[in-house]
Amino acid sequence: LSYYNEYKSYLRMPAKKKDDDKKKDDDAKLKQINFKSKDPQTLYHLLFSKEETILWKACDALYNYCQANDANKQEVYNMGGVAAAVPHLSAPDAATRRSSIMMLNSLAQLEAAKADLRNEEVIGAIIALLKPEEVLITHEHASKCLYQLSDNINVKAMVLELKGMENLVNLIKCNDPVVQKNTIETCVLLAADSACIIELNEVGVVAALLEALNSEYPVVQSLVLSCMYVLASEECVRNTIKDNNTLEPLLKVLSDPELEDLHEGVIEVVGRCMIDTDNLDAMKDTGHLLSFKNYMSSANPHGQLNALRAIGTASLKEDNAKLLHENEVETTIINILDSVREADLRGVCNVCTAHIYLYCTSCSSTNNTGSDNAQVLAEGCHTVSVMAGSLLCKETFTRIGVAQALMKLVNHEDVTVQEMCSLALANLSLENKPLCLDVVHDVNLNEMLAVLQSDTSPRTLTYLCTLIFHMIKDEELRNELVQLELVPSIAACLTSPDGDTAIAACNVLGSLVLDSDARERILQTNALASLVDLVKNSTSIDVIKKAAFTITISITDESMAKELNNNDALKILSDVNIRSANNLVELAVEKLLEYDLTTKYWHQGMLSQLDIIKDEFFDRGAHKKGENFKPLQSLLERKVDNNRCVIYISTQGVDTEQVELKSEPSTVGSLTNIKGRDKTAKGKKQSKAEKEEPPEDKKDLKESTSIRLKFDTGLRDYIEDVTNKIKPLDTVEEQIIALAQYVSNVMGGKIEDLTQFSWDLHIAQLKSEMKSNVIPIGFIKRGIFYHRALLYKTLGDRIGIPATLERGDYNRAWNTVSVPKNGKMHHYVVDLVYEPGELLTVGSYKAGVYKKL
Repeated sequence: LSYYNEYKSYLRMPAKKKDDDKKKDDDAKLKQINFKSKDPQTLYHLLFSKEETILWKACDALYNYCQANDANKQEVYNMGGVAAAVPHLSAPDAATRRSSIMMLNSLAQLEAAKADLRNEEVIGAIIALLKPEEVLITHEHASKCLYQLSDNINVKAMVLELKGMENLVNLIKCNDPVVQKNTIETCVLLAADSACIIELNEVGVVAALLEALNSEYPVVQSLVLSCMYVLASEECVRNTIKDNNTLEPLLKVLSDPELEDLHEGVIEVVGRCMIDTDNLDAMKDTGHLLSFKNYMSSANPHGQLNALRAIGTASLKEDNAKLLHENEVETTIINILDSVREADLRGVCNVCTAHIYLYCTSCSSTNNTGSDNAQVLAEGCHTVSVMAGSLLCKETFTRIGVAQALMKLVNHEDVTVQEMCSLALANLSLENKPLCLDVVHDVNLNEMLAVLQSDTSPRTLTYLCTLIFHMIKDEELRNELVQLELVPSIAACLTSPDGDTAIAACNVLGSLVLDSDARERILQTNALASLVDLVKNSTSIDVIKKAAFTITISITDESMAKELNNNDALKILSDVNIRSANNLVELAVEKLLEYDLTTKYWHQGMLSQLDIIKDEFFDRGAHKKGENFKPLQSLLERKVDNNRCVIYISTQGVDTEQVELKSEPSTVGSLTNIKGRDKTAKGKKQSKAEKEEPPEDKKDLKESTSIRLKFDTGLRDYIEDVTNKIKPLDTVEEQIIALAQYVSNVMGGKIEDLTQFSWDLHIAQLKSEMKSNVIPIGFIKRGIFYHRALLYKTLGDRIGIPATLERGDYNRAWNTVSVPKNGKMHHYVVDLVYEPGELLTVGSYKAGVYKKL
């Protein structure tokens, strides 16, 4: 500071010497000024000097100060260093321009400073500093500063608008490695924008990069390849590479062992260029494609990884896949999969086969036997999956045994390998029966089925389900897979929370239900219950639709419908349909009701003339809001109570297997202590324990006894009677009337006064005797409206009398029949109670009275 004050006093002195002498004295004086001040404020103020020497020396001093640490940078920035230095970027003096860009380059490491520098004026000045006439150090710092700013989309647009690409490309040819490095890194950032790539290509970036590839510095060479890889994403650059025959010098690098560190980068660039069929065809004609394939076989894991990725990317085009097929690339890929898998199992380096753990000292390979080998396997499988899009490649893969190679990897410990292997099998199996046969007969098939039940990735499950879906389209293969416990594996996939996996599993299940053996297996698992849970719990509308559609096609017979309804399918589907109306859900509801008349009558209270009651139908009463459907087994296990009995229809008798029931006291009013009428078998004496049986009220309520519901011989007799006596009658009307009278007779006859007709006492006695709320209809001898209407419908269906079964309120039920008269159909309600056999015209007063209390 003392020197600076002395200099200021000197400037105030009057000039008394010649101009030349004065300039010499000034220069001598300036050389004595020391800018290494401990106070950056002083240096900051010097930035406003009009003396060029002072300016550049002040910038140099501040640059050195900023380079010390980030705190210094922040201090200079806070005092306004950026705004003070920016005007000097365009100074006439080269030294000032150099020093100011050095200072700003240092400050550009601060995010706040970057924001101030990202404007058109500054970017234009920096681009101007990239011109050839500037000194090397200016180029170095200007290119570095531009690199630090070029990650912003606005800066990319400014560089493009200000024609800065040409200056950058010229600097790539510079002999200084630092300038080359900064410039190429800047080009890489700019290449994130396609418009910048097009402009770079027009100013000759490809030729400049190819020239820079001859640099003696590995860092520069690697950056050149990285930049070419990014640029090659645009077709115009790939065309330039093809026109300039750039691939040939690149591919020659692969044959030079001394340039092994560049092989991976070359493969990446060549692989991206192989997307274009012309480039790939040129490689084939020159023999470079063969060299590429040979390199792929012998390269280290990273090289193989990039080569496989290049093959997979190129194969996306059908013409490229054909060219690769002609060069037998499929065999090379399978050989790589086999060799890498063997090396992986033995824990050796797949480059030189030396035993290693993390680093191979024998060949200096940096591959990790666990992760790198797994990456190669995964990429190899992915390449197979891509090439499977070509029919020629698919056929070749199948012929050379790709199924065996992939099936060995389906249970690999690496999740990515599992995923890519499953994807390859799924893609190969589409419309490819020979491969499907290879998979089904492979020794690792059971392991694949086990993977479906494991806690693996959802994508693996999805791909494997897709594979199975392709295989079971063939009946022969479907039968074999069903015998191999396929169904439990698919049932496990239905519980996956992943939507794609659930949809793929639904596709498989929808195909399996077409097979009778598969349906039996499905009924033995929880597959249908899981299917219903998908509808209930999924938040994806696509999953709900697919599950509902699968439910619809799964209802191929009554057993499937009943199993679904036993899992509350009807209620869940109905609730979903109420929340968000959906045609597929509504169709599933209709199909459920169509095949399960028990549920239909419970839910809707109406069976049409086309609905035929068969064995195992039961009527448990009207559906109540919020009530879930209970299967027969659940109703059998319920203790006897005062509620409405369940009327059961079966000519074969109730379940012949013994049903475990809780022997609890009956709660049927005054009949609580009525003893059952079952007697011991003839000739069998009562045991002492039976004789000394404790009172009912002292029995353990949790004691289990095995009881068997009685065989319904009464219903069989009814059917035989109506078949022999009523069916032969001449007209439908005669049959309808005769059947009505018959039903009335077996149910207690004509009823004059319902209050005097003790039907409820009779039902309570039956429930007590049978120790069950489920009563076979043939045992009911005193019935009212709903007993008689059900029996009429049952018997009418057996002898061909079309009749509806309709439920009303307060235990009312009735049948509607159709009688042809005078060429027209007349519809009647059949009276089974007051005037048995009378036909009441639908809509008439008498019909209304009959149906209502």
